[in-house]
Amino acid sequence: MSLVRLNVIYGHLEGTEAKFARDPSGYLSIEAGIYQKHGLEISWNHVQGTEERYRRLESGEADISFVVGRASLQHFLDTKATRILGCAMNSCPYYLIVDAAIRELKDLKGKVVACREGPARGVPLAQIFEERAGLILDGDVTLQLLSSDLDALNLLIGGHAHAALLPRPYGFMAEERGFERINPWPAVVDDPLPITLETPQALTNEKEREFAAFLMAHREGIRYAKANRHEAMRVLSARFGLPPGLVRKTCDDYLVCMDESLAVDFKQFERLLSQVAPERSGDARRIASEWIMPGALRG
Repeated sequence: MSLVRLNVIYGHLEGTEAKFARDPSGYLSIEAGIYQKHGLEISWNHVQGTEERYRRLESGEADISFVVGRASLQHFLDTKATRILGCAMNSCPYYLIVDAAIRELKDLKGKVVACREGPARGVPLAQIFEERAGLILDGDVTLQLLSSDLDALNLLIGGHAHAALLPRPYGFMAEERGFERINPWPAVVDDPLPITLETPQALTNEKEREFAAFLMAHREGIRYAKANRHEAMRVLSARFGLPPGLVRKTCDDYLVCMDESLAVDFKQFERLLSQVAPERSGDARRIASEWIMPGALRG
């Protein structure tokens, strides 16, 4: 059987020393022969930098790009040049990571909590701090809003914040440095659609069959990664050089959030749109129908 080749690109999370990819399942799927079984030969390549990945999509060097939803949605709103084939993770709630000297939420009195501005927008953080610890936000606790998750991580590590609301991969990295997770913490801060599968609009008809085969194979690959923890851990260690503790956390607390349906949840899309372009929130249904390929949206 002749195989159809698709070039897939992805990036590492900024500031992770090229050690953390949003979706690491492709390498395992290639090894397990899953794509080949579906008639595909997949080139799975790391390309760092959102702009460089868009350049490769536009030039035809790549067919599919794995990218964080807020970047892919903003690019679509600006250009209308791309479409979303699906979403490998709809939701992955942030952790509250604190200095090891802080044992519970009430210990944050007089302290600084860092968070990226977008995910904090519209979240009832003041209510949570008051109800769970009797703390008044921006009175007893200072919330410092930043432009990026990496900035929040660096503020915590640098000792300029005593706690940070962080996406799980950054939270894992902070824990490796001796910081600790506050449990329980409600799943209220999130980065909706953290892994979208994007392609140029021009390819959606030209490669419709190939993309359908890819989606079927990638669904199977995500299920395989979840069901074969030992193999997933081996690939994370060998391919990305993660230390054992980080490998375990990635398998137990991150890969479990991956969605093998690859469908885009409309409620999560609405949340994302309210962060990226709040002035257009009332037009969510129309934008979703234009951005997300037919059959890939649920809700």
